Amino acid sequence: MSRTLTIFIWLVLLASCDKMDISPAQADSFIKFYNTFPVFTGSDVKEIPGKGYVALGTVISTTEGKQICLIRTDLYGNSIDSARYYGTPLDEEACCIQVLNDDGFAILGQTTVAGNKKAVYFLRTDSIGNIMVERTFSGAYDIVPKNLKVDAKGWFYIVGYGLSTKGGAPLNKDIWLYALDQQGEPVWADQRYIGFSANDDEGNDLQLLPDGRIVITGSTTNPEKKMHAFLLRTGSTGFGGSLFTIDSPDDETASSIEIVDENTFIICGTAINLSSSSRVMMKKIMYSSTGVEKLWGNTYGEKNGIGVCVVLDENNLHLISTTASTGINTTITLITTDLDGENAVYSEIGEGTQLSASSFEKTADNGFIITGTNKHSDIDQSMALIKLKSNGSLW
Repeated sequence: MSRTLTIFIWLVLLASCDKMDISPAQADSFIKFYNTFPVFTGSDVKEIPGKGYVALGTVISTTEGKQICLIRTDLYGNSIDSARYYGTPLDEEACCIQVLNDDGFAILGQTTVAGNKKAVYFLRTDSIGNIMVERTFSGAYDIVPKNLKVDAKGWFYIVGYGLSTKGGAPLNKDIWLYALDQQGEPVWADQRYIGFSANDDEGNDLQLLPDGRIVITGSTTNPEKKMHAFLLRTGSTGFGGSLFTIDSPDDETASSIEIVDENTFIICGTAINLSSSSRVMMKKIMYSSTGVEKLWGNTYGEKNGIGVCVVLDENNLHLISTTASTGINTTITLITTDLDGENAVYSEIGEGTQLSASSFEKTADNGFIITGTNKHSDIDQSMALIKLKSNGSLW
């Protein structure tokens, strides 16, 4: 079954945050576009319980290069104060954000350091976005951060990939993992580089188990350029555990992971077949005595879909994806299935536009909040914030 939601061009042009307010009656669904700079791409969004949302993105400035931008909104998507910008005269790009117990924010980004190396940029702010902690972490070669999670102690765990020559191998990508305390100081003396010696291994997402162990997913590409999704469960210090690839005839990368229990996980991402057609992928993976096994796996949509992230609740699995349609157009697709990945229901947002998704989560009213980018051209892009009702509809 398919439910198509069409966004008309006039709405795209009018719905910038400083031109169009949303009434309280529309708190359960809205679409907003933010264009504080001509190019503003969305990265992440989180709900601030009972107050509204905080959205994170990257702006391109003619004077300061790329900077991270934070926007706080009320429950209706209206900006409640001035946008906050973070970064040095070099280039920073937003990755993700977490809302902390003190209502402050932990922000993960990427920066560039001496030698034109990519590095990790970490911020902790108060509840209105004022910087309290600012840290940069670099290595011998590039480090590209992807995601961040916070444990019960308030420690931060960051995953991504770093270039290394670990074990005497030629320069290649390894999963990069690091832990910081509440003040952003390293918990571990050494950054963790994990992976097969000859493969390109990229960590894209992680989850923290109640006993402190860390579960990571992403992609590993062998020298023959075959790409697999993987599952890695380490100890609480990032050591131990083995990286298990998940076999598939297609090239696959996993972008998101959810915990079912300490041995069972849902991953989602993208599968690319021999004809280079991509589809959204989701699998249920369980640890066994000999490694990992696939309990089930499905692909969704006809073609040209990119899986972004998955959310698990008591009754359903929800995936958000970006789907290419006619010409250069793209749409955001919300896919809802049962707990076995079956009986998929599709909700499409932005047919006839160039709307793409970067993250989403369920909200307290059982709806969904999505962030992404609405692209008119390479020099005209707006961050999008979309609130859907509990049934996945916009209107």
